[in-house]
Amino acid sequence: MKGTSLRCLFALFLVLSVAGCSGLGGDKTLATSGAEPARHVQSHLYLSASGPAADALPFRFSGVDATRISVALYSVANGPLQVSGSCDGAVAVRQKTSDPAVQSFAAGAPFAVTLAHRSRGEVWLEPSLATRRCTLSLQPQGAPAYQMQIEREEWANPALAALDSRNDICNLPDPARLTPLQRVYYAPRTLSLSCDLAPGTPRLLGDARDAFNAKVEALTGAQLSQATLDAGDPLAPIDFAHAPQLDVIWISYLNLRADYSGYMISRMLAYHAARGATVRILVTDVLMLPRDRAIYEDLAARYPNVQLQLYRWDSTTAPDLENPLHAIHRDQHVKVFATLARNPALSRFITGGRNLHDPFVFDAPRDLSDYPFLRDYDVNRQLTLSFFLPYQDFEIEFSGNVTVRALVAQLSAFWLRDADSQQSRHFSTNAPGGVAAQAMRHFVSVPYADDYALEQLFIELIDAAQESILFTAPFLNLTPTLDAALRRAAARGVDVRVIARMDIDEPAGAFSAALNQLFFEELADLYTIIGYDPAPRTLHTKIYVFDGELAVVGSTNMNQRSFLHDTENGMMILDPTLIARLQAVIEGYAARGVVAPSDVNVPVVLRALMSIPAIRRLF
Repeated sequence: MKGTSLRCLFALFLVLSVAGCSGLGGDKTLATSGAEPARHVQSHLYLSASGPAADALPFRFSGVDATRISVALYSVANGPLQVSGSCDGAVAVRQKTSDPAVQSFAAGAPFAVTLAHRSRGEVWLEPSLATRRCTLSLQPQGAPAYQMQIEREEWANPALAALDSRNDICNLPDPARLTPLQRVYYAPRTLSLSCDLAPGTPRLLGDARDAFNAKVEALTGAQLSQATLDAGDPLAPIDFAHAPQLDVIWISYLNLRADYSGYMISRMLAYHAARGATVRILVTDVLMLPRDRAIYEDLAARYPNVQLQLYRWDSTTAPDLENPLHAIHRDQHVKVFATLARNPALSRFITGGRNLHDPFVFDAPRDLSDYPFLRDYDVNRQLTLSFFLPYQDFEIEFSGNVTVRALVAQLSAFWLRDADSQQSRHFSTNAPGGVAAQAMRHFVSVPYADDYALEQLFIELIDAAQESILFTAPFLNLTPTLDAALRRAAARGVDVRVIARMDIDEPAGAFSAALNQLFFEELADLYTIIGYDPAPRTLHTKIYVFDGELAVVGSTNMNQRSFLHDTENGMMILDPTLIARLQAVIEGYAARGVVAPSDVNVPVVLRALMSIPAIRRLF
């Protein structure tokens, strides 16, 4: 493994830092199953010194199924920003660093607050459930004052509110008529699930450039030429002549980067925001660096219909029980790019393992040194977030308005989750009387808010398999219950085949590489394990196939992060034609891999650290 000594030292430093600040407390302490909680729906308003664009729509905040509404204020202005206003209903102003922390104002009464330089959600407006509109007056330091409106979504955009409040009825078939895997597929569970959806003939996106161009095409109606991609000019002209009219754009990833692909996409989002599309962007707060934040926060300030959520887990509901490290450790890992178009045939839903930045598009970084507002990657800086490592990954694109609209509605339930518990609004309700279909269901997992339902789903899938389990995943660090399930499968004669990475040249990759190699060492005699490192790329695909009858494709790794910590999503698929195509993708990887060695060389320090269950739970 390259740079093993340096990476081990870095790993030791990081783990000791983690242990020192967290105490490495127990896991699974914030399950919130049962009745849906009192719902606190929070929106995020970004404010600048110059104000929204002249043609921008008002900012709209949702109160769908809410018992409490808040609008967190973020300033991207350099210097203080004075905010005053009034609402047509009652409103409270909450300040984290003020005494009194909460001030209440009747309908029409003026309020005022000052946002500090680059304030990040320290001030909340809390409109009453009857409040429809507020008028804000803003006075930046050294710049002209301006006004803007904020409006209740249900009143100002009832079509979007109807999508956001949708609840589907899943007619589940009689379990006695189902195969074991079908029973798992249809079983009611606390996991957020869509009902049966028709897969149609989806496009498989294994090629990195094709996958990026699929997103470009969804936004512009055309692809970028290979010459344009090769040139890597982030200011190159974009042809919108055939761009579809879009009502909603949904972008959800681990992070977004201020690089070529990120900036090109942001320009396309600005085009549609200026034409009235609601753009929802969900990424992990702690992984967004200053240049990354600037692009998307400035976009949200310029066009208030660009709704930006920087995800950070908050232990509000159980501050004394949870590990404080989780506020920076738990990531937003749902991977979705979706568009709802006025022409139903042009709606798209893309999901899989990829993030949306240059290492998932190109084999080598673009030269962005002429653009100081963008990041230059460094292939030699693998211990920083400026590292560049190209990835071999996979996505799947679905079209058709009925399917895509249902999927976007399900994501709305996640978007409007309770801000305190992170529990999603219920999207689907189960009822008897259905018929088993060759179809698919989409899931969204928030493990610490849904009783770790994704882990239970995978355990049931493994236990239901009778002949084969075939999967590819970059990271192998099973929870004890998943490990036991796979061992049970092997003991009853199920052929278990695993394709995974052997070398992991990323920040803190020494941890993951050690865990993968320990998996090889312990289980190579029990399972068929193939190592796949397709230079210059590294494996990042997550596809699981059970008995050739049911497949899962999405963001979920076979590690404890995915099942205990991170938000995840994926598609459970019963359609045999689509499953055969997915199985062929995995077999293609296996054909180019090598049998993973059981004789591994894990440094003593890492071997000792990874023997501690509390530390393994972090990865």
